[in-house]
Order: sequence, then C-alpha cells, then structure tokens
Amino acid sequence: MFNKSKIKLGLFLVPTVLLVACGDGDSSSSNSPVLNLNAAYSSYVKGGSSVTGEISGYCQGTKVWTFSPTYSGTTLDGNAAIIANEYQTDLLVANSNKFCTSYYSSNNGGKVYQVYYDPTTVVPITNGSNPPGTVYSNQVPLPASVTAGSSGTWFTTLTYENSVPVVSGTLTWAVTADTPTTLLFTTTNTAYTVVGKKLLFNSITTYRLNADNTLRDLRKNVQVTTIATGGQGDQNIYEVYQ
Repeated sequence: MFNKSKIKLGLFLVPTVLLVACGDGDSSSSNSPVLNLNAAYSSYVKGGSSVTGEISGYCQGTKVWTFSPTYSGTTLDGNAAIIANEYQTDLLVANSNKFCTSYYSSNNGGKVYQVYYDPTTVVPITNGSNPPGTVYSNQVPLPASVTAGSSGTWFTTLTYENSVPVVSGTLTWAVTADTPTTLLFTTTNTAYTVVGKKLLFNSITTYRLNADNTLRDLRKNVQVTTIATGGQGDQNIYEVYQ
C-alpha cells in the first residue's frame, strides 16, 4: 500500500504489507498450524486497519497509520478496482535529521493517498496515472493454505519520476512458526536504483496470522543504505506497533 518520496513510495506499498522474522514464538516447524493467509489478508485489506507505532533507531518518535475499509471504484484509467484511503500522522523528536523528517512526513501535509487493489484477487494494482507513479507487475495472490516454511514472491514494482523509471522493487513473503495456533507472516520489500542496481533499502514487516483468519501488525525494520540516507551511512529504523 505507497508517493511521498522516492524511498517512501517503495516502502508504503503494502500495508501494506510488506522478511526475516526474529523473536515472537517458537522457530521450529513442528506442530505448526495450517492457516488461510489469503482469507486473512483479504479481510485485513477490505476491513481497513489502524496502528500506532513507536519509532526507534535512526529515526525516533511515533506514527499513526490508518487505511480505510475498501470501497468499489476504478483506477484513473478506468479499470475496476477496490480502493482504500491511506492516512498517516507522524510525530518525531525535536531536531530530527533531514532523512527522517522527509520519510515521516504525515502524508506530505495531510494529503490522502488511494491504494488500488484487484477486486477479485485483492493484489495491489497500478493506479492508472499518466505519467505513471508506481507500476505493479507479476502479482501472485497469497495462498489459501500456509504453514511454517511457506514462502514466495508477491509482486514487483517499478517507480517513475518524470516518466523515467528510477526505483525497482520486489516484495517477497515468508511464514514462520509462532504459537500452536498462530503463525508469523513476514514481508520483505527490497528496492534498488534502476541505474546501476544499487540497493536502497529492505523494509521488513511482520504480522501475526491468527487462526480466525485475521492479521495483526507487530513490527517493521527498515534497513536503509547510505545511498538513501544521503551519505549518512547504513541505518536501521524500527517500528513496534500497538
């Protein structure tokens, strides 16, 4: 779910979604449940969500990130879609660095962003703008049946600036063991420059997949390279959600 800055655009796309999981439960796959990831993700998107996050690491503060329940509509070029409105409010500590104030920018002064999904498969789709912003390709619906060890590639992205592609991304997912009745669902959004294929960031988001086909946001780790921070070194940002 995703155009607030070049890096923010790539991270935002999926509540989305968007892994290497650590902590939270037993890492062994013995006795892991088999759960319906597709139904949980569909319910999560269609029903809307809101989380409050504590930000630490390279950036520090709090965020409130909300997606409205989806409603029927069309993309800007007329294709059928279900649409969610995205809202974000950020409060950073005083004297935060330039990167952090750009990345955590409260929807660029309060602008509401729309996230578009295929009405049948609920995979993210391109908004149809011309010139394009972010173009989604190679989308694969999440499977109905997963257990610890399940993994795959969800979709790829290409982000444009002034009609020129500048950032390419791949979003992968993995499922690991958690409790006897739950699993951890982790997405990794990896972005590179189109020219030179230089790594910009990995954004790793972990959710709890519950037996009642629901998802709960747990945490995010944004691993930002010195290219993205403007020469300030490789950095880590952590968000823990309530």
